[in-house]
Amino acid sequence: FFKRFFGEQLLSPAFAVAHANDVALFAGAMASVIASLGLTPIEACRIRAVAQPEIYRELGLLGTLKVIGTENEELGWKNVYAGLPSLMTRQVIFGSVKFLAFERASEAIFAVRPELREATFTALGVSLIAGGISGALSSVVSQPADSVLTYVAKQSAGGDLGIIGGAKKMVEEGGVSSLFRGLGSRSIWAGCIIGGQFLLYDVFRAFFGISGDDLNQVLEVVLPKNM
Repeated sequence: FFKRFFGEQLLSPAFAVAHANDVALFAGAMASVIASLGLTPIEACRIRAVAQPEIYRELGLLGTLKVIGTENEELGWKNVYAGLPSLMTRQVIFGSVKFLAFERASEAIFAVRPELREATFTALGVSLIAGGISGALSSVVSQPADSVLTYVAKQSAGGDLGIIGGAKKMVEEGGVSSLFRGLGSRSIWAGCIIGGQFLLYDVFRAFFGISGDDLNQVLEVVLPKNM
């Protein structure tokens, strides 16, 4: 949506084409910001369940949300979004690279084997492969931020440590390699998940017969050119 909005509504076609990578990165960042708003409460519950499973696993999602929202009288339910800045930082880095890498990987595969576009099955295979590549590459780029944020969250004084302080402490304790600890497993996990996401998206588009022109028509209805 954001890519089409920026490329067809907000910017001139010539500018959008000349800055295709920038548009894709910014569109991915905007989508990640919105996704973070819904993901933050769930992530807060997940962290509690991992840190203190004997307390929070029995409460479930709604019970844990209630505890988080009532344990700080001053913040109230705002406490559920206390981790929004850190989560958004991680998601924006990951999401921006994910969409850009998927587009460029798809273009590269089709440039080498253009006949793969002709059949739905082979086109879906390209989506799966390009999605896997984008997931793995996104993990490499976002791994340092993810490692630091996880480290800070685990510290008893994590709220005072901060991202920069956490990164400095990690490097002092374990070297630069500590920022990339767990990269292999995370890359495999993300490659499988993101590849599956793009595959399912294209599967449902093919199943319902939705083309790029159809999406453009929807965009024109939601955001008319004379807005």
